[in-house]
Amino acid sequence: MTSILRTVATIITLAALATTIGLAVAYWRWTQEIAGDTDRMVGNAVASDSRTITDAMLADLPCPARRYLVHAGVVGSKIPRLVMLIQKGRIRNSAESGWMGFEAEETYSTNPPGFVWRAAFPATPMPVVLGRDEYLEGNGSIVMKVLASIPVADERGDELRAAGLMRYLNEMMWFPAAFLGSNVTITAIDDASFGVSIADRDMVAEAVLLIDAEGQLTNFRARRYNTGSRSMEIWETPITAHASFNGLLLPRTGSAVWKLETGDIEYIELEVTGVTYQY
Repeated sequence: MTSILRTVATIITLAALATTIGLAVAYWRWTQEIAGDTDRMVGNAVASDSRTITDAMLADLPCPARRYLVHAGVVGSKIPRLVMLIQKGRIRNSAESGWMGFEAEETYSTNPPGFVWRAAFPATPMPVVLGRDEYLEGNGSIVMKVLASIPVADERGDELRAAGLMRYLNEMMWFPAAFLGSNVTITAIDDASFGVSIADRDMVAEAVLLIDAEGQLTNFRARRYNTGSRSMEIWETPITAHASFNGLLLPRTGSAVWKLETGDIEYIELEVTGVTYQY
């Protein structure tokens, strides 16, 4: 009997070891794939504009756009070639779902527009789910894998292309000098908001930025494809706090909300803890 128990214990130990090794390999392969996408985007990135931004370059903008960019501190800066964000927060699938914490790193290219978002749920050291959302070379996709091996989300196609470009436009709030890029158009609306659009390849994304009297960005509003409802919905990202990052006054905390006929659904709460630029 003792020998049988020892054999069973050995089998269990070997099975656990094999499972651990298998998960480690799956995690390594998935992280390498995400890193490969990031490296490809970084390798293709070129400088957008080498000029230093001046007050004169803002003179013809609508008043709220000028107020926003001056308050953010873009005068004296340049459009970065690459941007890196460190984030943390929580996310959920629906109003009925529970919240799950996450930690994320995101890299952007400004020319051509692109981003790769890598998120670990609930945290980086031991993620249950490792996910990637990207807009790369004009294509958008979202892939989430439990234990880095079992796909629980795999979204791609024309709708994700447009949604990816819209997300990029939204997140230019963390590198606001890019609003002065040659592929961006700013239009007047009123004294508290302005319109903005960005063109990339055969697509255009359009949104409205809401600005307070001081020049702070308070909200971003657009129509975006919702993978939950499989339809275009009004999407907002209200800002709750700002902080100084690399000499710029940028959003620090905020959320994202789907404005549905059945009621608003806040599905993500985000805090940015680090912003880095490369020129």
